Amino acid sequence: MIKEEPIEKGLRCPIDKSNTQVFFSLADYRNNLFTSNDPKKILEFYNGFHSREELIEWMKERPKGVPWIREVSGQKDIIVVIPTADFNGKYAKECRENIFKGLHIIFIESGGRNDFYFNFAQYLNNGIKKALDYNPKWIIFSGDDMYSIDPVEILINELQNVDPTKVDVVFPVQGDFHTLPMYIGKKNFVYELYRFFSDYQIGHLYRKFNIKYFYAFHNYKSKAVFKKIRGTDFICTVAFGILSANYVKKDNGIIFDETFINEHEDLDLSFRLLLSGASVHRINYRIGAYRGGTIVMNRARGLRQVAGRAYFNYKFENLYQKYIENPNSDFKEKI
Repeated sequence: MIKEEPIEKGLRCPIDKSNTQVFFSLADYRNNLFTSNDPKKILEFYNGFHSREELIEWMKERPKGVPWIREVSGQKDIIVVIPTADFNGKYAKECRENIFKGLHIIFIESGGRNDFYFNFAQYLNNGIKKALDYNPKWIIFSGDDMYSIDPVEILINELQNVDPTKVDVVFPVQGDFHTLPMYIGKKNFVYELYRFFSDYQIGHLYRKFNIKYFYAFHNYKSKAVFKKIRGTDFICTVAFGILSANYVKKDNGIIFDETFINEHEDLDLSFRLLLSGASVHRINYRIGAYRGGTIVMNRARGLRQVAGRAYFNYKFENLYQKYIENPNSDFKEKI
C-alpha cells in the first residue's frame, strides 16, 4: 500500500529556469546561479559575497523546498527514510521492491529538477519526523542510489539483537561510500600547491571563505596534505545510517543541520555523534552505494561543495574545536 501527502512547511518557488531573465527576488537569483550546472554561474554566485559570514547568512535564509511524502507500508519496528527525486525512478523502485522490501519505507520526493530549493538535510528531517509517528525502534536514513549485497532479513535479524534503549547509532559493514573512517585535518602548503595547479579557482574560494579544515580519509594521500587534528577520528555515515528512535527523539527528529545545502550534512551529523559521546554498535550487514548515482559528480558539484565546507569550518572553529580541546565540557547537553 502506498500513501502520499505533501509537506506543507516551506515554499516551492515556480521559477522557470529556462528563462534566466525573470526572478522573484535576490534569493531566487542567487539560488538560480548556485544550483546551475554551469561552473561560471556558480563562480558568479560566490563573487556576490564578501565573507564567509555573508555566505552562511544566505544559506540560512534560503527558502525551503516542498517535498512530498510517499509511504510504502511494511514492518514498522524499522523504518527507512529515503529522499528521492523520483518515486517511480529506477533507484527508488529498487529500494522498495528489493533492498528494503518488507520494511516500512518513507520516501521524500523532491520532484526532480523542478524543486529549485531542494535540501537533502531538510527532506531527511521531514521524513524522520514522520517516522517517529509510528513509534519505531530504529530509523534508517539512506540514499536511493543503493544496491543490495545482503538480504534485508539479515538487517532485520541483526537489529533485533541490539537494544535501542542502550545504543544510539548502529554501523553496518563499511562500504565504498558509507560508514567511512575519517578525521578532520588542517590543510598545509602541499595542499595549497596542489590546488594552485589542479584548480586555482576553488583554491581561491577556500582562501576567500577561510576554509582551512577538511574531512580526510586515513591514507597516505591525506596525510601528505592534511595535518590531523587530534581527537577528530570518526565514522561518517555518508549514504547510509542507522539511529535508534530514542536518540532521534531527543531533538524531535531534527538531527540534520538544514543550513547545509546538499553537502556535508552527513559529515556534520557524524562528527556530532562523536563529540556527543553517542553509544555505538556494529552489525554484520552489507549494503552497497553508487557514487553520485542521483547527484552527478562533476565540477559544478565540486564548486557547490565550497558552501558546505565554509559552513562546516565556521561550526568547527566556533563550536566544535573548543569541545575537542576540552572533552569534559557540557557539549553532550547542547548537541
